Amino acid sequence: MKQLHKFALLLALVLLNNAGFAQNFLPPVTNYSSKTYNAASQNWGLSTDDNGTLYAANNEGLLRFDGQRWEVFTLPNKTAIRSVFCVNDRIYTGSYEEFGYWTEDAYGSLQYTSLSNLITTSFANEEFWQITLWQGAVVFRSFGNLYLYNGNSITTHKPKTIITALHIEENRLFIGSNYGEIFEFTDDTFSSFAENTLNESSIIELSTYEEALLAGTRRQGIFALQNGTFTSWGTPELKAFLEVNELNKIQPVSEELVIIGTVKGGILYYNPKTGSLKNHFRQNGLQNNTVLSLHRDEQKVWIGLDNGIDVVLPDTPIQYLLDNTGQLGAVYDLATFKGSLYAGSNTGLHKVTQEGIFFIPGSQGQVWSLTKVEDRLFVNHNLGLFELKNDALTLISGISGSYSLTAIPQTNSFFNNTYNGIKQYDLQANGLSNQALFDGGGAPVENVIFEDQNYFWASHPYKGFYRAQLNLNEQRIETKEQYTEHEALAAYKTEIHKVEGEIAFYNAGSWYRYNSISDDLEEFTDLKPYTSYALLSNQDNSYWFKNRNGNGLIYTDFKSDSIFIDEPLLEARIIKNYEKIIKRNDSIFYITLNEGFAKLNLSQLQRNNTVLELSQPLLNGFTTKQESLALSGPFEIPYKEAAQIELAIAAPQLHNPKFYYTLSNGLKGQSDGSLSFQNLQAGNYTLKIWPELDGTRGEQPLVVSFLIKRPWFLSNLMIVIYVLLLFGVVFIVAFINKRKLNKHRKELEERLIKEQERKNQIAERNSLLEEINTKRKELANTTYLAAKRNSSLIDIKNDLEAVKDKSDNQKKVNSIQNKINHIIDAKDNWKVFETTFKEINNDFFQQLLEDHPTLSSKDLKLCAYLKMNLSTKEIAPLMAISVRGVEIHRYRLRKKLDLKSGKNLSKYLIKNY
Repeated sequence: MKQLHKFALLLALVLLNNAGFAQNFLPPVTNYSSKTYNAASQNWGLSTDDNGTLYAANNEGLLRFDGQRWEVFTLPNKTAIRSVFCVNDRIYTGSYEEFGYWTEDAYGSLQYTSLSNLITTSFANEEFWQITLWQGAVVFRSFGNLYLYNGNSITTHKPKTIITALHIEENRLFIGSNYGEIFEFTDDTFSSFAENTLNESSIIELSTYEEALLAGTRRQGIFALQNGTFTSWGTPELKAFLEVNELNKIQPVSEELVIIGTVKGGILYYNPKTGSLKNHFRQNGLQNNTVLSLHRDEQKVWIGLDNGIDVVLPDTPIQYLLDNTGQLGAVYDLATFKGSLYAGSNTGLHKVTQEGIFFIPGSQGQVWSLTKVEDRLFVNHNLGLFELKNDALTLISGISGSYSLTAIPQTNSFFNNTYNGIKQYDLQANGLSNQALFDGGGAPVENVIFEDQNYFWASHPYKGFYRAQLNLNEQRIETKEQYTEHEALAAYKTEIHKVEGEIAFYNAGSWYRYNSISDDLEEFTDLKPYTSYALLSNQDNSYWFKNRNGNGLIYTDFKSDSIFIDEPLLEARIIKNYEKIIKRNDSIFYITLNEGFAKLNLSQLQRNNTVLELSQPLLNGFTTKQESLALSGPFEIPYKEAAQIELAIAAPQLHNPKFYYTLSNGLKGQSDGSLSFQNLQAGNYTLKIWPELDGTRGEQPLVVSFLIKRPWFLSNLMIVIYVLLLFGVVFIVAFINKRKLNKHRKELEERLIKEQERKNQIAERNSLLEEINTKRKELANTTYLAAKRNSSLIDIKNDLEAVKDKSDNQKKVNSIQNKINHIIDAKDNWKVFETTFKEINNDFFQQLLEDHPTLSSKDLKLCAYLKMNLSTKEIAPLMAISVRGVEIHRYRLRKKLDLKSGKNLSKYLIKNY
């Protein structure tokens, strides 16, 4: 009994904890930590200028956030800033014993001007906690005084109470006191306006809701002042919450929403019309539970925390139910059943109510999907197929894990897609009845899509798919056609859908369709604009696509309606490859997420897109490689500085915008607010930048024109120098070419003269050669005739010798023989021959004598005849000796010439002399 009592107590505590964790859909929160903005953690005040730029009073100084980048500006005395308020182009701040204003200089930085020196009274140890504008004067509030600055001077006004709050309503200035009384400041005096007889707690916040002045106390709740009377404002639940969590700030947003900042419980969304409460705190989105400041700017509400800055869009069409305790886990499917919402997750099945999230006992494990059939809810679980009855699970089949149930067209039967193939069930009054299905087992089947009652497609959870025929009469699956490998499919996993009556396949970012005529897959051209977008839902001709390679969700009906959504929190929480969108009604859709789910109001989203106005972006910085340029322009950039050009672009009024840009040189792209260009060439450029939000582009671009100056070597002076140099080079080249031409002409003339002389010399030489040849021929002929003549004379002489003895006149014969001898030995004949021979063979005898000085004249005569290549028989008559005598003479000559035997004497003389 003792153990049972302990268990009951523990169970009660668990249920109490769940019940206390109220589940409400909340707007997304964007967190900016102290590390993000690089300053101190506490942020005491918030304000925005006309452009939507946020300014925060931080312990380290003044923070500025233009929607893309944070900057910190410190006071000269380095003290913490406690308050901030934007008026036109000035940002007023209050600090410890110091207040003044900041203005933007030409480069976009902030410069501080102190106003403390205008105070003529003592203000030692005062801190300025609030700033506002009243009747043209800027009002600074400390705990002890009001300081009014009219632009020239400051007046000090001190009430008889401690000032705990300041508020302007209909041009009237009210202050709250530390004992519950409200004063109005008029004509430089403080007069009692109302005294809270219900509670004398310090009024720490004043605000207005529907013409009623609200006075907020630390722990006693909020009071409304109407007709001079205080009444408790809000529901008892609101008062009870504030008693525990301590009110700090009040920010009315609309008739149906007032946001309340607390010290311990984060922010409270309170609907005064319905009394509903929703709490945003540390566990479901805020960075910190202590709210130091609240500020509303258009659709945004900025929250200054004890540690960081957050921003929410209370009226956003996408709201979230998140469970950061880890109880819910990753949600895979949602279903509304008997008025309650059920979530199937990786931890089991959960019932989600206003009171909390309740776990369905016995459902622990992976829930893949929920199938609602008429008034029944079936749970597809990794342990099998279950039915939910009275918030308890009833097992239908536990043989295999179950992925989903698919209705068979025109029947009362279903396919159960399991880890081990397909099972068939018939819907009966008491549940699902299993029917035998031949050839249904085998590989796991995650999803089934029916073409018609007879043919269906089944996809494997990891690899491939197949087409098959269902024979209902024989309860069997026939003619399976496997698509495990196909040339069109790049990845293993393929998702199957039915789109506009077509069987569609999504594989590795591409879409295909089944062509029943060719019985094959082909590109689905109608879905080509949705490349890389997977289909998540196609209910009632409404299609939801998710970008699998980046951010973005698309809703379309393929006709006129198409919406693009890029929500950071949604992208951060969505379960990749297991995204699911469930239609609740015509306007509301649920999106499954890690640790929760989102609710999307399509009608509100469509209205917002209709009235969405995207203002022209702001240029908040223009820097080159080493310097910053004045934002007023003109932007003229030296060439050496153009190696790196950076522009800071912002659209503070938009939440997480993107920017599309085009540069006049052809560059274009998308940016998050920082544009960078490298190594642009000299010239004039025009940059156009449009804001983009959820796929919608603004109509008015920011136009920035800038000039990149030419480098020094392309300046006008240098161009003149280059032209002069060019002319100089042309002149020098022309002069050099002229000299070369003249030289070439002269050389050509000299060459022509030399050529002519050479030709003359050749002609002369040819003439000489011809003459020599002629003389050589003449000499040869003469020598030949002389040889013939001498031979004939010798023959006559010999004949005379033969008849001499018989002749009667021997003396006469002797006389004839003497005459013949004289003719043969005549020196004149040799002289004629020698003269002609020397003309033909110049220096022959001289060279021969130089080489062989022992040669006689007769030897020289023989050498001359041998030079002429005369035979021994031809030489003999010329020398008037016998052939034998010539041979003997030749022999002797060889000795004198020192010629070896076998070497031809004539050739030797012809070749060497």
